Amino acid sequence: MTLSQFLLSYSLLIIASIALLTYWITRRFVLKKVNRKIMKAEHNYQQQIADLQSRLSSKVHMLEGMVEKLQLSNQELNRLNEIRSKFMSVVAHDLRQPLSSIQGFTSVLMMDHHTQTNQAHATTNPDQVALNNILKATDNMNQLMADLMDISMIESGRLKVDAQPFSFNSLVDDVFTLQLVNAQKRGIFLYKHDYPKEITVVADRFRLSQVINNLISNAIKFTPQKGKIEIYFYAQNGNLTLKVTDNGAGIVHDEKEKIFQKFHQADNIRGLKKQGWGLGLSIAQEIILAHNGEIGVESAGLGQGSTFWFTIPQQIAVTTTAH
Repeated sequence: MTLSQFLLSYSLLIIASIALLTYWITRRFVLKKVNRKIMKAEHNYQQQIADLQSRLSSKVHMLEGMVEKLQLSNQELNRLNEIRSKFMSVVAHDLRQPLSSIQGFTSVLMMDHHTQTNQAHATTNPDQVALNNILKATDNMNQLMADLMDISMIESGRLKVDAQPFSFNSLVDDVFTLQLVNAQKRGIFLYKHDYPKEITVVADRFRLSQVINNLISNAIKFTPQKGKIEIYFYAQNGNLTLKVTDNGAGIVHDEKEKIFQKFHQADNIRGLKKQGWGLGLSIAQEIILAHNGEIGVESAGLGQGSTFWFTIPQQIAVTTTAH
């Protein structure tokens, strides 16, 4: 072996020894330190996870408690709502009999006074005026009782729609004849646009007459003397539509969203006091919804008049229940 070969072999041996020593030192000290840091970080991470799980468990327990309280509150509200509905129904039912008695006795007294006094002075006679006011008050109370009973049935899901085929033209004629008297008393022009064809619908005639009467009555209430109310109806694409248009007080935009809510009464109509109890339009909406239809109102604003309308299918299921 030459000297150069010996020196090369010796150098390689020294390099290998240094490499082994470096590896041993790194493994012994550096890697051990890294492993300790890793283990410490893992321990901290596990602690954080455990802490988060504990917090989450606490929040879940709190949420479960809140859900339980909410369920109990809902049960109590449902119970109270059921009691309220029953109370409204019982009150409305029990008050109708005494009101009918008052109405009957008042009518008899009015007939007696009418025959005993001069007919020309009957309207100015104080007793006759008082009896007439009593009769009007009982009429209003009877209407309120009927509305309360309808609201009670609606809230308890007992409002039934008995759908039978009938002539819608005839129904509109009947309602128009009844409301024409009320409009004439107020000095309002009520006009019905006749539809050229006979429209047969399968629906609840009584309930639809209730809706139409309500829409026309509202128009009469909020239309000034010498005002005009027009009734339109037509059939198109299997649907029936009716509109009641007036040139009365009108409705502001914000009121359109609230006007079909129970007990809501517009308070921004100048010069007109609140009339009724705010139940008629709510009941009308439920009746139309029970017919799978839509109801709404259009108005350009105060003093611009209003158009109330509803649309229902010409034929619905024979018997449905409103929810």
